[in-house]
Amino acid sequence: MAARALTSVYDEHLKPTGLRATQLAVLWAVVSTGNGTVGKLAKMIAMDDSSLTRTLKLLERGKLVSLRAGRDRREKQVQATARGRKAFSSAMPLWERAQREMLNRLEGKHLRAMNSMLLSLSSAHRT
Repeated sequence: MAARALTSVYDEHLKPTGLRATQLAVLWAVVSTGNGTVGKLAKMIAMDDSSLTRTLKLLERGKLVSLRAGRDRREKQVQATARGRKAFSSAMPLWERAQREMLNRLEGKHLRAMNSMLLSLSSAHRT
């Protein structure tokens, strides 16, 4: 419930971009890696391959990422398109505004503690 409530705040702020928070997280990972595989991205953002693939297909339909075969048939390479990098740049100020709103709602210190705990959980998931 907490994750859905938090995500809804970010989704509301991101509405003008047409991206949902989960899509932005995936696009963020794609932009930051430059050119990675689905497996590498899944591990990086602690997302299962099938959910990541579904989100990547949505981003591909929007021409925000390109998917192509990797070194073998099982591997897919993912790269942000120029349109995807532009969408990411447009979305980040809105994401930052949502982040500030959450800081205000949770009186700053609580959000920092929560972020720290969530990063720890995420790191534990990756190992």
